[in-house]
Amino acid sequence: MLQFLATSTPFFAVIALGAFTAWRGLFSADAVRVFNTFAFMVATPAMVLRVMSRQPIAELWNGVFFAALALIGVAVLALAIVLQRRLLGLPFPNAVSRGQALVGGNFAFLGIPLMLAFLGDSAAAPIAIGLICDTALIVPLSIGLIEAGRGQGSPLSIALRLVRGTIVNPFMLSILAGIALSLSGLALPEPVDRFLLFLGASAAPVGVFALGIAAFQWSREGKLPLRGVLPLVVGKLVLHPLLTWVVLALVLKLDPFWVQAGVLYAALPIAANVFVISERFNTGSRPIAAAIVISTAAAALTFPLAIWLISP
Repeated sequence: MLQFLATSTPFFAVIALGAFTAWRGLFSADAVRVFNTFAFMVATPAMVLRVMSRQPIAELWNGVFFAALALIGVAVLALAIVLQRRLLGLPFPNAVSRGQALVGGNFAFLGIPLMLAFLGDSAAAPIAIGLICDTALIVPLSIGLIEAGRGQGSPLSIALRLVRGTIVNPFMLSILAGIALSLSGLALPEPVDRFLLFLGASAAPVGVFALGIAAFQWSREGKLPLRGVLPLVVGKLVLHPLLTWVVLALVLKLDPFWVQAGVLYAALPIAANVFVISERFNTGSRPIAAAIVISTAAAALTFPLAIWLISP
C-alpha cells in the first residue's frame, strides 16, 4: 500500500493543482480542451514513439501472454459496450468510452513504476507487452469504434471509419513508427531522443492537470455526476483483474510470474487518457473523470490486495 501511495501521490497533487488554478480563475472551460488536444495530438505520441522504439520487442515478446491480455481487453470492452447500450441506453460512442474505462489502466503513470517495484528487472518484458496491448490495441480500437459510431452511413462507410479511426490517429502512427525502429535496431539520434523525452514527459501531467480543472468546474456547477461511476470503478478494479487471473492462471496455466504481471497490469486504476479521448470526442467525459479519481483512490486498497492474493 505504501508503494502505491508513494507512486500515486503526484497524480493527486497534479489534480489538486489543476483544481486550484480553476478555483483561482486562471483557466476558462476552454482550457480543458486545449490541454487535452495537446496531450492527445502532441505529447502522448512523442512519449509512445520514444518508449516503443527503446523496447527490444523481438527479445521480450511472449505471444501467449499478449494474446490473452488482448482477448480479455477486447471481451471486456465489447461486454461493457453492450451493457451500457442496453441497460442505460447510451449512444454508441459514449458506451465505447465507458467500456474503455474498464480496460485502460493508468499504465504510464502508475503501472510501469509499480511493476518494476514488485517484479524487479524482469518486469521489462510484461511492461513492453502491456504497453503494446494498451496503446496499440485498446486505445486505437476505442478511437476507431467511436469514429465508426458517429453519424450514419452504409456498412462500408462505417467499416472505413472504423479502420481510419483505428489506424490513422496519432497513437497508432507513433506506435507503428516505434515498433519499426525497435525491430530495425536503429536508435533515435540523441537530439531527437532528448526532444521526445522532454515533450513526452508532459503527456500524463497535462492530461491529469486538465482533469483537475474540469472536475472543479463541473463540481462547482453541480454537474459532476456520480451515477454510473461505481460500475466503472468496480469493473476496472475487480472484474478486469479477476478475469485476467482466471484466464492466465486457471485456463492457460501460465508461469506464476506472468500471472502476477498480468493481474498487476489489469488491477491498475482507470487511465487519464480515457478522459482525454472522451473529452476530445465529446462522449460524456464527466462520469469518466469522476471514475478516474475514485478508482485511483480506491486502488490504494485493491491494488495491494491483488498483489497479496497472487503472491506465491
